[in-house]
Amino acid sequence: MELSNKVYDGLKWFVLIFMPALAVLVGELGQVWAWPLVEDWVKVINLMTVFLGSILQISSMNYHGGSGKGLKTRGGISYG
Repeated sequence: MELSNKVYDGLKWFVLIFMPALAVLVGELGQVWAWPLVEDWVKVINLMTVFLGSILQISSMNYHGGSGKGLKTRGGISYG
């Protein structure tokens, strides 16, 4: 499945900015208002963020024609 640049950029913003902000918001409001199972909801949001981020990274690597080989690493984290 091919994504347009506009769709990819929107998904990237959603995963990198919105989802982590949502996890913090839910966690803090849940503590203030004593929501039940708030820690579980924060974990679910964070798991979804990691999953979607992984899918986007795979999509990006496929688009650039690479398998991730040749990427520079620092402390076990690939970049560049």
